[in-house]
Amino acid sequence: MKVIVTGMNGTVAPALAQALRAAGHEAIGWDRAVTPPDDPVAVRGFIEEQQPDALFHLGMGSAAWAESMARVCLERQVRFLFSSSVSVYSPRQQGPFTVETPPEPDDDYGRYKLECEQRIRAVDSEARIVRLGWQIGSGPGGNQMLEYLERTHREAGRIEASTQWYPACSFLADTAQSLLRILERGPGGVSHLDGNPGLDFHAIAGRLRRLHHTDWTIVPCDAPVQNHRMIDARTTVVPITRTL
Repeated sequence: MKVIVTGMNGTVAPALAQALRAAGHEAIGWDRAVTPPDDPVAVRGFIEEQQPDALFHLGMGSAAWAESMARVCLERQVRFLFSSSVSVYSPRQQGPFTVETPPEPDDDYGRYKLECEQRIRAVDSEARIVRLGWQIGSGPGGNQMLEYLERTHREAGRIEASTQWYPACSFLADTAQSLLRILERGPGGVSHLDGNPGLDFHAIAGRLRRLHHTDWTIVPCDAPVQNHRMIDARTTVVPITRTL
């Protein structure tokens, strides 16, 4: 396949591009300097010029950009996948969440992701919208859990990790493989991708410390009290316990 990928300066998109190329597909990054996201004419022109088989929208940008891409992809019969987030659910909500759980975001990021979902679905109800949890990389860097733990220990000298918080999360490379499978044969509409079978954050941090042989000081605490796991029997990602 020939695939356009947005967000190549982010965390998930480079891993996805690597998975696409390893599978024999062509991954084309979206260059915002050449094709401004908020110029609908330019957006249409780029997609029509490239004639892709699929488009993964993993980058940040206006909800109007997401809607515009979804519309062009629907018209041209290009498979479209948007990466949303568990952040569409607020800390007040307790999971595990199913796709039928009504999102109630209470921060700007969650509201942004939900608006993108809604505008995409208004254009194409079968567009693939995949809610992701916190990603876990293979080393520090980027917007992912390992970088958070390393930075927190470096700056504070310790990591306070709740035994009462069950985060949605998965390893970055596993997420990329699952996104590719969902594009190829996954369900249309909203789906969830979460590799945490039930570990709390303190347990996850401890297992990552052992895996990477770090000197982190991890202190258990009892806040926040949240279950933000997501479940969806239609999709699969490798459980984090397979690595940890």
